[in-house]
Amino acid sequence: MPDKFNHVLLLLARQYRERSQSEVARAAGLNQGHYSRIENGLLPEGPSEDSVAGIAKTLSFPTKFFYQNEEAVGMPLSVHPFTRKKQSVGDRDLKRIYAELNFRLIHLRKFLTAIDTKQVLPLPWIDVDEGGGPREIARKIRTAWRIPPGPIADLTALAERAGIIVIWCDFGAAIDGVTMMAPNMPPCIFLNRNVPADRLRASLAHELGHAVMHRVPTDTMEDEAYTFGAELLVPEKELRRDLIGIRFDLKTLARLKLKWRVSMQFLLYQAQEIRSVSQYQAEYLWRKIAKYGWRTREPAETDFAPEPPSLFLHILKLHSEELGYGMSEFSELLHMQPNDLRYLYGFQEARAPAQLHLIK
Repeated sequence: MPDKFNHVLLLLARQYRERSQSEVARAAGLNQGHYSRIENGLLPEGPSEDSVAGIAKTLSFPTKFFYQNEEAVGMPLSVHPFTRKKQSVGDRDLKRIYAELNFRLIHLRKFLTAIDTKQVLPLPWIDVDEGGGPREIARKIRTAWRIPPGPIADLTALAERAGIIVIWCDFGAAIDGVTMMAPNMPPCIFLNRNVPADRLRASLAHELGHAVMHRVPTDTMEDEAYTFGAELLVPEKELRRDLIGIRFDLKTLARLKLKWRVSMQFLLYQAQEIRSVSQYQAEYLWRKIAKYGWRTREPAETDFAPEPPSLFLHILKLHSEELGYGMSEFSELLHMQPNDLRYLYGFQEARAPAQLHLIK
């Protein structure tokens, strides 16, 4: 075990467990001021073994977890909320998700040391202004990825072929997606598995916009990502053709949803952006959607199957099936308790300890 205690991992562990400093200090038998100095890395010699043991027991982490030579990645540029109002995501939720995402990145870095991933499609970074704006950049990505006209059959598969690791997580209801860019690692997009397939696709397209266009936060980045995602999934020219000479109502939106594999609300937003629907029509349809309770869940008969990621599942299966990792080996490699690994990765251990099943 390394000699140096990593106080950054202590902060992440406490945020992951959603505990306050005073709660952890009290349960570990420490003075809160002393605990605070430990968490902030202000003890030159580091905490004593007894202090670390008490903290580890309180937070339910192996002692070795706190001695890893790992750095935390800063908060993501953007957290894609369920609504476009960022205040819908509470500070406590953000801290816990931030901790979880850092754990996942630490784990992924360890997983990737055993395998090589191959990028087939390009993933350029294009400045919003120099690239002609988000709509034009989305068109360039469709061209670079050789996407034929019409709906994208599987956006997740395209993102993975471009070297992006897409991972489904159990986020709270207020968060749909997050993009994390860590040094010397492929871009990672984390999506909330608990939302309908139409929202998953929209969130992935939105996060792809961030990955392609944004390196620093700006006041306009969310609108730019929405516009990029709209053009990527439902190109303006093709939607205009779909709307020529037809009655623009809820039935039309439902029919186009099944064609383009995006939500009715997504289509209405895109139609407004390209001015293919009047303001009066749009407001009327938004009121209807709200009246029927479709803001959060659209009619079941318009549902379609989600696009589950495969690259990360392949990485896990390589370790469990080809390298022979069981729960004890995963726990030792990642320095986390089996219950946490079951929650994060859906492991189901069989009777034979060397075998591990993975839930898609």
